[in-house]
Amino acid sequence: MEDDPRASWQLLRDHLHAVGASAAALAKLARPEDERFIEAARAAGLLHDFGKYSQEFQELIRGKRKRAEHSGHGASLAAESKAWEIAFAIAGHHAGIPNFTGGLRERVKQWAEAALALKATAAADCPELEIALAGSSGPKRDVDLRTRMLFSCLVDADRLDTGGFEVQQAPLAAAERLHRLKSAIANRAAGIPEGAVKSARRKVLDSCLIAAEAPGGIFSLTVPTGGGKTFSSMAFALRRAALFPELYRRIIVVIPYLSIIEQNAQAFIEALGAGCILEHHSGNVNRLKPRDSETYTNVESQEGEYEHPGSAPPMENWDAPIIVTTSVRFFESLFSNRPRDLRRLHNVARSIVIVDEVQTLPRQFLGLILGMMQDLAKDWSTCFLLCTATQPALERGPQASKHDMRWLAGTVREIVEEPAALFRDLQRVTVSWPGDRKTSWPEIAQDMVERRRALCIVNIRDHASNLYRELHREAQARGLSQDGIFHLSTRMCAAHRLAVLAKIRNRLADESSPCLVASTQLVEAGVDLDFPVVYRALGPLDSIIQAAGRCDREGKLTEALGRPGGHMIVFRPEDEKTPPGAYREATERTRVALARGPISIDDPAAVREYFDRYYGDGADLGKQEQNWRDELAFRSLAQAFEMISDLTQAVFIGYDAMARAVIEELLARGRLDREILRALQRYTVGLYPGEFFLARQGVIQEVRPDSDLWVCQESCYDESLGLVLDRTASEMVI
Repeated sequence: MEDDPRASWQLLRDHLHAVGASAAALAKLARPEDERFIEAARAAGLLHDFGKYSQEFQELIRGKRKRAEHSGHGASLAAESKAWEIAFAIAGHHAGIPNFTGGLRERVKQWAEAALALKATAAADCPELEIALAGSSGPKRDVDLRTRMLFSCLVDADRLDTGGFEVQQAPLAAAERLHRLKSAIANRAAGIPEGAVKSARRKVLDSCLIAAEAPGGIFSLTVPTGGGKTFSSMAFALRRAALFPELYRRIIVVIPYLSIIEQNAQAFIEALGAGCILEHHSGNVNRLKPRDSETYTNVESQEGEYEHPGSAPPMENWDAPIIVTTSVRFFESLFSNRPRDLRRLHNVARSIVIVDEVQTLPRQFLGLILGMMQDLAKDWSTCFLLCTATQPALERGPQASKHDMRWLAGTVREIVEEPAALFRDLQRVTVSWPGDRKTSWPEIAQDMVERRRALCIVNIRDHASNLYRELHREAQARGLSQDGIFHLSTRMCAAHRLAVLAKIRNRLADESSPCLVASTQLVEAGVDLDFPVVYRALGPLDSIIQAAGRCDREGKLTEALGRPGGHMIVFRPEDEKTPPGAYREATERTRVALARGPISIDDPAAVREYFDRYYGDGADLGKQEQNWRDELAFRSLAQAFEMISDLTQAVFIGYDAMARAVIEELLARGRLDREILRALQRYTVGLYPGEFFLARQGVIQEVRPDSDLWVCQESCYDESLGLVLDRTASEMVI
């Protein structure tokens, strides 16, 4: 019958064949010479839905029962041969990889008898299921990473077949893109006068191009802010990929802050072309459940999460030549146990990963992260380039404890031969450090208005909005124009922030125009702004140094004066509120260091001493989490690993006409698809649980009941402050 839903069903044996072939193809792309790994992926694909041959599952898909297990059967067959990586992958391909103890071990025992009873029936329909499996071997840490990679290949192959997609490998075309990048760099350099900054950028680029030929899997690029590391690091990656095409197939740029992603992704698009760049940001946009008409190999059998192929964006598996993503997204791809996160891990193999602002790696997981990086570099042809102006002490010092989880000395190859000399050559800023006195927002506002062009970076969003209002009040009291006063924070969607940054740059280009900016830390690392004066609320030392990079960034004042021409004023706010946890502790360590005397922000040795104290002194760098990795406790590690509290709920913002039109379409459809998600990528704001609770009281609306998709009311999004939880706060803006 034409209306029979079975007409659209896919035969189970066809699905198993397709997933096995696709998983093997993905495994070969990740590890071309490893036949054992490739065959393990094929076996996992063939066996992953073996349990769907059971009478119980066939009744489930015909609506005769509500629950039926299907992944335990295939996992049990794999466990019988001690093929634990395959067993883990099959057991978790819907619900996530379980722990070995208290999870997989007990589950395979539970379903062993049923699996053996099912073999004859399944093999009669799909003879390829009669396969010999090789047992797992090697240290548990190797088993951990191989399991994650195998799981990634299986999940991606399963989702690709379910969604009707094929395995793809878009060419990086590294040599061609390197040529385009060099042209873009030359065009930018043409607008900069000869001097220390231009000379330093040329030196950094040359060093990166030379280092691309060097052996090793972990490199560092220690360059002062304004030294051109964004394009130079990409030049390193493209040249290395062009020199060793058999090793590398992709470049992944990992950035901690959305503000840098927006800027850098746009810069890469302009230089390399839009077709090769994929942006993948943070933010929790929950997906809808599968439609009732889903084909029977796709039915979720109450074993955990299922990702509907029609709503899953293509960015899920990172098959683009160049990925620009957040630290949260990247490290989720390494340490999560969830299918939607680990799905893309196989595409990290044979990649060159540029980790920007590496000093932001969370201390509580530092040892765990460094260990995983080293394993990827050693066994999976992944090359890491660690970039920052404040290179943390990632290698153990001579006095380090034997329990220190940092790398051994000599693990990292520095690209710039004499970083200290480069910092001296690029010294452009003098710093005024605070004493015991605290400063009010009206005082800061008065000083900034008098200077006409100044940036102030604060520690929390409320401070940024408070200072913004004070700047307006001060300018109004003096009878001055308020057009040049700006606010920046993560309460503004990405498109809004980019628009404001463009306005700021336009005003800075006209020396006669006043320009005053109150911002959170989102501008202090990597954002291309150049002010004569920068104010920075007392915070972590590395944040203060990064903030100084927004001061005389191009070195024009310094060249004109023949000495450092920028001025940074570090101050103590009256309430001294900071984000909690490590940020607050790092701020206190900076305060203690200042009690011993002024700190030179242009001395890499001073930065290393700061980080040695921060990472040493008995600091926990993730010992328990590393133990869980060694114990194959995938679920426990995933639950513990949370780089930042990425519990934010994404709210869509109708910032401009295009966004409003897409949101209207979303409201009409009542569901999210890939086109809508891509269109709204830069029109979201993330709210933490407490903020989300407040916002539900009339600030945001749900797309439809139980969709967990949220849209901001137009009246609650301020053109200056962004999403405003308290309507009266918006009304106070002058």
